[in-house]
Amino acid sequence: MTPHTTFNTLMEQTAGPAEFAAAFMDDLGLTGIFERMDIAEEEIATARKRRPEASDQLYHSFHLLTPTHERMEYEPVYRSHCRELLHRVAAGTDTRPGTAAEVCCALHEVSLITPITSPASGLYFRMWRSARLPDFPELTDLSKHHEALEGSRIDDHESVMRRKLADPTRTLDGVECRGLHHGERVTCTLAPAPALLDSLGAGVAS
Repeated sequence: MTPHTTFNTLMEQTAGPAEFAAAFMDDLGLTGIFERMDIAEEEIATARKRRPEASDQLYHSFHLLTPTHERMEYEPVYRSHCRELLHRVAAGTDTRPGTAAEVCCALHEVSLITPITSPASGLYFRMWRSARLPDFPELTDLSKHHEALEGSRIDDHESVMRRKLADPTRTLDGVECRGLHHGERVTCTLAPAPALLDSLGAGVAS
């Protein structure tokens, strides 16, 4: 999907990086639920090829990729969200804290209500670049300026925002594979141990 307004047009119509970011987030193309499901599957498949050692965990990560904001109707925002979570799964790190895409969405909502502070603007630009949303030289330069002057405060803001946006249910805890991936019998690290399956089978037989 592409934005309703072209990237270049948005740049021409806005006065600077902050205004561009707000305009970009307000002018997003829509992606339906089935398209988002396809995107999630594509990102999982790509991640499994890139990190085969975590293939089983990544296969079972689909439920982690639920969109959390209406702005994730736009493909780049949602893809960024998926990629960060899948990277965490592959790395074995916490999947609950907010993603860069989620922080961008939240800061966008705040910016519609009230002007955001300079450190918050710096965080917005940091998360925008971390999410790999469309970049341009002015944003990069302004981001570097904020980082040089307010880096530690931006660090604090990022920690708080990611914590506030955390989803305590966004984990692989409780996932139990039945030994089938896409209908094929596999040896999955998330499947119950053979002894457990044997005991369950014995219980059913009795």
